[in-house]
Amino acid sequence: MMSSEIVDAVVVGCGPVGGMAANFLGLYGLRTLVLERELHEHHQPRAFSCDDETQRNFQAAGLVGELAVALWPCQSMDYVDGKKQVLGTAAFKDVNLGTGHPALSFFHQPQLESVLRQGLRRFPHVELKMGHEVVSYLQDAEGLTLQVKDRRTGRSLSVRTRYLLGCDGGHSSVRQLMGVEMEGISYGEPWITLAGTTPTPEPDFSYYVCDPERPGFATRGPLNELRMDFLVQEHERSDVVDTKEFVDQLLSRFIDPAKVKVTRAAVFTFHSKVAARWRDGRVFLLGDAAHLMPPFMGQGLCSGVRDAANLTWKLAQVRRGAAGEELLDTYERERQPHVVSMIKATLMMGRVFLSRSKLVAAVRNALLRFSYRHLAGARSFIREFKAKPKLLISQGFISNGRRKGSAAEGTYFPQPRVAVADRGTLPLDDVLGNRFVALCAADVSEPVRQSAEALARELGGGVLRVLPAGRASEAGPGAVVDVEGKLSAWFTQYQADTVLLRPDRYVYGASRGAAIEKLREQIRPFIHPPKPERAEETPARVSLSSSA
Repeated sequence: MMSSEIVDAVVVGCGPVGGMAANFLGLYGLRTLVLERELHEHHQPRAFSCDDETQRNFQAAGLVGELAVALWPCQSMDYVDGKKQVLGTAAFKDVNLGTGHPALSFFHQPQLESVLRQGLRRFPHVELKMGHEVVSYLQDAEGLTLQVKDRRTGRSLSVRTRYLLGCDGGHSSVRQLMGVEMEGISYGEPWITLAGTTPTPEPDFSYYVCDPERPGFATRGPLNELRMDFLVQEHERSDVVDTKEFVDQLLSRFIDPAKVKVTRAAVFTFHSKVAARWRDGRVFLLGDAAHLMPPFMGQGLCSGVRDAANLTWKLAQVRRGAAGEELLDTYERERQPHVVSMIKATLMMGRVFLSRSKLVAAVRNALLRFSYRHLAGARSFIREFKAKPKLLISQGFISNGRRKGSAAEGTYFPQPRVAVADRGTLPLDDVLGNRFVALCAADVSEPVRQSAEALARELGGGVLRVLPAGRASEAGPGAVVDVEGKLSAWFTQYQADTVLLRPDRYVYGASRGAAIEKLREQIRPFIHPPKPERAEETPARVSLSSSA
């Protein structure tokens, strides 16, 4: 018989995206079952770079302290030619994107996945099952019935769930069950990825190699790791490129091969594809299951983590009875345009910096070297890595439904350090929590303050008063001191005195004076006071029952 119990969400795949989704769902209190096809944890380093927003999402998921991901902040990355002559430098250590985290860091995927799985143990209502795969699903008005195969025993099991999240990678079985095609291009040129370790972190380097003979990327990482991705030339057979001689030849351009213990050497090709749709009723695609992108900007994993951060809080709102299903429609509406823009930027960067034409490369390198040295605008573009698209939501669950011009809605809110009474100075997100929050300037009128408090109550969130550093003595419960002046600067930039933040740190909208009432009116059809929870709907553990 099939179990009468129903879980809130089943997450298929426990890689970085599935692991992050499950940790967020755990934080939001949703009863979650994670199904991982593999029988054991893998120990292969694959993804290895993350941007500031991803690191902020690690923070939001509570992956700090003993659960912290081992990160290696990239201080700078040199664009070099085939002789390792520097053409320009992306000075990441000098780039402050306002999120409270380094612009670019590297990680070791096995350690990241270990941390994510340890994080799941915090939640009695989240369970991970290794060696299980979904073979079919049926939807009805109340949820889905999944047929799950236990790969150890071959048994068929039934699971009832309200939602299904496909986080199972580029060859997603969930996407196949949905009958959804990937649209885009696959590139046939093979690349080799190398991973290894050295006894010490030296030498420290990060290179974007603009060499038409062998374009690629080489960097150091955490835990004394070394990572390289390089193009394989047409005459180099696949049965040769992963031999010790070939690998040593690549390593020798940057480091003594004798000092490197190679842990992985694999040939891969890359893709530029997006799923035709990301939702089928109660089924959603995230990460590589929804989109595949080239590796040139290191945004594949980052985009998947953005998916998880975007969707999970919306599922929580719907599950709590605080929002209708239409809120879930905004997941793809918000994420798909940003993914497409990121893919376009990545392809453009690849075409510019990884050209195989010797003539094009020679002209490019000469222009890059001249521009970097003599043109302030070009130098700033390269040093501050402005090729990366900004973090914006252009349409979806934001004020007016669509961002116009330079309005505040849809922007990613900064995370400065703030002072809090009895807690000292700490990052803003540690005060906000994973909820809606209304921030008000110090001197808003009493009617505005009352409206902000009413708005926060309606959303099940909080309200915080922002005090300038000179008025720290006024700080009490419900106040933060803007010790860096960045919150006051934000209010000035957008000519606002109140801002409403979503749980994922994006701005729903900002207002000045009585205009806060417009925000309340706009959000009321989507988010409302949650229905009372019923204790019997949230048993502690998941039950898998045999259907045979």
